[in-house]
Amino acid sequence: MKKNIRLLIILAVFGLMVNPVFGAESPFGNYSAEPNLSQAYFMPENQQSQIIDNLSQSITLPSIFDDNNQEIILNSVSFNLSKEESLEGKKYKVFDNNFVFQLEEDKIDSAATLEMKEIILAPNSIMAPPKGFQLASNIYEYNLTTGEGIDLEKAIWFSIKYSTDDYFRKNIYYYDETKGEWVGIKGIISNGAKKIIVNVSMPQAKVAILEDIDIMTEGYASWYRYKGCNCAASPDYPKGTKLKVTNLKNGKSVIVKINDWGPDRSVHPNRVIDLDLVAFKQIAVKSQGLCMVKVEPLTVETAVK
Repeated sequence: MKKNIRLLIILAVFGLMVNPVFGAESPFGNYSAEPNLSQAYFMPENQQSQIIDNLSQSITLPSIFDDNNQEIILNSVSFNLSKEESLEGKKYKVFDNNFVFQLEEDKIDSAATLEMKEIILAPNSIMAPPKGFQLASNIYEYNLTTGEGIDLEKAIWFSIKYSTDDYFRKNIYYYDETKGEWVGIKGIISNGAKKIIVNVSMPQAKVAILEDIDIMTEGYASWYRYKGCNCAASPDYPKGTKLKVTNLKNGKSVIVKINDWGPDRSVHPNRVIDLDLVAFKQIAVKSQGLCMVKVEPLTVETAVK
């Protein structure tokens, strides 16, 4: 109950009288995105004060802003770890289990202090995701302080839960304060638990799951032998999605069903889809190896074009 009232107070501070904001159109259906605070209506200060007085009463209003007014701190916790706790690799599940922090066993031979925060961005924050990306989780900050001379090489594990039902185009990023940008971290996806797990050496970081919503629609199609049917691999669409793939040079099209992941855009940034050879031969000559295509989710409209 207190947590709910606390959130009401935070909303009152910002005067957030907004409807839910939806993410970009998606083949998996609509889903709620993080509220876009820059589009929110801010009520006058005298009204804010009156609402806070009415709601808070016996509850102490937390200090929700960071020093630079870039973040809204929803929750914070801290732990003092004994040497034994550090050595045994104790796990900490915090913020409704949306963030789990664990030390690698037998890696840290000293007492330590662990501080963690749950954060959303303040309006017009410089930490906003870059164009084409949106937050798929809250931001979590951790700060691990250990004894001198401790090697943290791959000593830290943490996981973040994502807020939607699919893992496609999602990855954990940390905010590089020096560069002023979000940087990706290679992780392990646990889709059953709706979380991404990473292993890092950084003693302090602000981390979150970002989702790439700028889906690639045109590029090269490659081929490979897999099931011998009208199927394909895609890094953008989940298994089971039907797509219309059109050769932009000759206008030929094929309907394919996604049943695999690929191509890897970190290796082949210009490839939009990987077609089974059976499907590729319906729109291009096998010996070409690649062809320039347009990819569209299958609808009644795209099917008749």
